[in-house]
Amino acid sequence: MLYIANWSIVLLLFALWSLAAWAFHGVLVWAVTVAPTLTGPAADLSSVPVPAWLLQFLPVEAIQGLIVALTETWALLAGFLQAAPSVATGVSVVTWTVWGLGSAVLLAVGAGIHLCVSLWARRSSGAARRATH
Repeated sequence: MLYIANWSIVLLLFALWSLAAWAFHGVLVWAVTVAPTLTGPAADLSSVPVPAWLLQFLPVEAIQGLIVALTETWALLAGFLQAAPSVATGVSVVTWTVWGLGSAVLLAVGAGIHLCVSLWARRSSGAARRATH
């Protein structure tokens, strides 16, 4: 039973990790794609098209608040956004490399817990046999 619980938790964490990587990659690629349309320090962020899938998860007020916050910090973001097209090629590679490393760690932790449960079960059954003799 502990084996099933262990691998179920590992599978759930793997699914959440994959979803987070996919969402991060999607948002970052969208930002890099929109970045060339934003020019100059006085760019109007209210003209940025919001992806339809984002409207399903966030209320309009939250998106408007995010746009206001980005407008206020535009001076900090302007340099990055001007360099964003040159960064676009590395976004996918970095995202999926980090995803792969995290997935390997999750699998290693799952295997380690599996081994610990196996050793614990073997030790418990050995102690039970010794107690009956």
